[in-house]
Amino acid sequence: MKKCISLLCIVLFMSCNNAEQAKNIVGEWECASWINNATGADNCNNNVSFNFNEDGTYSSKIQSANAEGSYKIVNNLLYCTPIDKMEIAVEINKLTKDTLAFTMSRSGNKEVMTLVKK
Repeated sequence: MKKCISLLCIVLFMSCNNAEQAKNIVGEWECASWINNATGADNCNNNVSFNFNEDGTYSSKIQSANAEGSYKIVNNLLYCTPIDKMEIAVEINKLTKDTLAFTMSRSGNKEVMTLVKK
């Protein structure tokens, strides 16, 4: 019985956390930093933005590439699926009403992007 109660508490906590994250991510975001851990370089250059909508759709601009598609948050992972492309997942490090930071791998290098709400 204790195991069932513990499992239920964990599931409820994760559901509440996902709901809070889904609420916080909605809005327009711009890049504050994009650090490549291997080189220490900041790739942000004020040329990255995201817009996450309540209906689970998003649009993004990363340098000269624009994309749009759908997104979801599950177990502290942000999944984005651009139209006609494969799903991409990043690990959410921090998501508050004004800051979104996540870890991703690009060409095998760990990178951390931090976005701030416009």
